[in-house]
Amino acid sequence: MQSTQWSYLDTLAGPDIAAILQEWRKHQPGTGVFALVCEQEREAVALLQEIAAAEAMPLVGAIVPGLIAEAKFWRKGVLLVAFDATISRQIVPLPHTGNYTADATVEVLADFVATHADENGGDTLLLLVDATTADVASMRDRLYLEVGDLVNYAGACIGSETFQPTPCLFDGEVFMGGAALALLLRQHPGAILAHHYRGSEALCVATATTGSRVEAIDGRPAFEVYRHLMAREYGIDLDLESFYRYAVHFPFALNRAQGESLVRIPVKAEENGSVYCVGEVPENALLSVVRAVMPGNLAAAREVGASVRAVSASGALAFYCAGRWLHLDEAAATAELAALAGELVPAPLVGALCLGEISSGYGQYPAFHNATITALPWI
Repeated sequence: MQSTQWSYLDTLAGPDIAAILQEWRKHQPGTGVFALVCEQEREAVALLQEIAAAEAMPLVGAIVPGLIAEAKFWRKGVLLVAFDATISRQIVPLPHTGNYTADATVEVLADFVATHADENGGDTLLLLVDATTADVASMRDRLYLEVGDLVNYAGACIGSETFQPTPCLFDGEVFMGGAALALLLRQHPGAILAHHYRGSEALCVATATTGSRVEAIDGRPAFEVYRHLMAREYGIDLDLESFYRYAVHFPFALNRAQGESLVRIPVKAEENGSVYCVGEVPENALLSVVRAVMPGNLAAAREVGASVRAVSASGALAFYCAGRWLHLDEAAATAELAALAGELVPAPLVGALCLGEISSGYGQYPAFHNATITALPWI
């Protein structure tokens, strides 16, 4: 499956990849290659680097749990997407990588924006971040304090669905983990997202947290409160053994003054009562336990598609949360994807499954999300 703007290959062959890049270069001089690679195909990165170098074409990309093309999810192969090679881009080490600290990372990213962004605003900073980074949300907050509304914010957490450290970002020369890939999209409206998770309005307070670990809610062990809320609000009795089976369907939501609440999918509960989530939970955050979207509810997909279509007819890059996919199952998730693609016809939709999403919406404060459908104009 391919066009002059993108190509999905389920089997990787050097001559096929070279032919695609040569065709792009012929019709679109100054084109670079943005590559999304399924995690089981990570050995293909070296091949992509070799071919891109031979064709003198810039390369950037990431390892992802799965791909989106032709309104379907794919768990193998590689997606190649053309991009303007003049776009500014940089791979930045994240905290705990070598001698890097959070301050150093924010400083590098802020300098990247200050150097390359239009001083009058209107550009979008697209960030692909290693999902094993513990403090994505707080790093994004600190970056916003430095950069503010000079840019829109968009992106996703990428890497292995197992959340094990692994090389997951690359350009024409390096292939590394513990990093973020930053791209500056010129005069770009940003990303739009939605999840439509709904549930109880009963709020509680995260009284003790450390990063993504919630230790206490309303002064009691977090798992004890989660178990109580599940029984009271949804009639479900669970224990530590059954926790994960239900948690993906009944995540936490962080209440916000505007926009969709921030979903935090719990992934682990410990004997001491702590609960680990995908993404940080600030201390004193207002929490509720929500029910994930029901299969067949296509409102979120249609909302995102219509919003992207309103600002661009050229096509879209989508990031679909792997936790949402796991909750819905492949058939219902594919129906959502078809609804999203249907809103964009005849423009193409390509993208990836991801492990957390970043967006400032259109004109909102940037936030780190779980469980969303996120899309932005691209191709």
